[in-house]
Amino acid sequence: MESATRWRMRTWSKRSCFDALTIGLGIGAGIVYLYDNSQKVLAATLTVFGVGAVSIHWRRAARIAIRSNHAVVITGCDSGLGYSLAHHCRALNATVIAGVLQPEGLGARELLRNGVKVVPLDVTRAESVWEFGNKVRDIVRQENLVFRTLVNNAGVMTFGEFEWQTEEQTRRQVDVNLLGTMRVTKDLMPLMRSMGSRIIFVSSHCSFEPLPGVATYAATKAAISAWATALRVEVSKYGIDVVCFIPGSFTQESNILAKQSDHFEAMNSSMTEEAKNFYGDYLKRYEQYLAGMSREMLPRMLQQPNLYHQFDRALMDDCTRAVYKCEPWRYTFYHLLFWLSPTYIRDRLVERFMMMPRWKATDSLSTPDREVRVK
Repeated sequence: MESATRWRMRTWSKRSCFDALTIGLGIGAGIVYLYDNSQKVLAATLTVFGVGAVSIHWRRAARIAIRSNHAVVITGCDSGLGYSLAHHCRALNATVIAGVLQPEGLGARELLRNGVKVVPLDVTRAESVWEFGNKVRDIVRQENLVFRTLVNNAGVMTFGEFEWQTEEQTRRQVDVNLLGTMRVTKDLMPLMRSMGSRIIFVSSHCSFEPLPGVATYAATKAAISAWATALRVEVSKYGIDVVCFIPGSFTQESNILAKQSDHFEAMNSSMTEEAKNFYGDYLKRYEQYLAGMSREMLPRMLQQPNLYHQFDRALMDDCTRAVYKCEPWRYTFYHLLFWLSPTYIRDRLVERFMMMPRWKATDSLSTPDREVRVK
């Protein structure tokens, strides 16, 4: 097997080389002009600054090339982002090992047709994670591969206010998004240590701007980001890179909300009569608003070029950043407003950003107890 240093062969894009050359020529012209005008000290200062600027730009632009003997392991590949990234990494010529919950499903079959190695994986079960890890190790050893990257993508999301969600719904989000990611990472850590691999955690804008309606999901993603921050320092001395990738919003192009109607049915079944009376029509309007998103779609590639561009940077940048984001401009604008605004205004902006149905006192079927407390 290759050592960590041998497989890290840097490449540079034509655009990066052109940018570096442009910067260098511009600074060089300035130095010549200053030197000719007897500004030797300033010319020397500009020379040092220029060399540093070009070096930093050159280093940041360096990419570690993907080769056919590089293994990229991705979890949660039945549909949506994981399915798309598995196809994308295969197109980059990597050997892709995809973890799927349904090995006989359409998504798994399509991946197999494209030359992806499909392995069953339920991140909530320790035995399944162990079997998945063994299969990954066997493939890497038998095919003499370099374990290049682990993409921790598996995740679930349930919409609904915190009080509505059942304990099982809350537990599953924590178990899949956080504990499941930890299980897979820990099982594969010895192999990654031996090869100086990279870990990419798929996070969310909810990790730094938690949103109403997905409070538990946001909590799991914030926990992932915090864990990744600490883990990055812990494992960097072993040659392992750790980055977070925020892919932006694509809920209507994936199956992450496919079972939302079932989730609402479970919420209604477990809700107390007092809660049903209190929330009344609000819960119904909330459910109706999300009904259009609660549908299962056939697995398909996400059509977002910038998403793949940012992922390629997370996958191949030699000098990595902590976070790579792919978000619509309006997300960036809103997040800036959230950060700058006082709490009261920030909370109103969040409500407008989400555009969800709003609760009104008239929604409640009976509110005498509440009226007494208010008086």
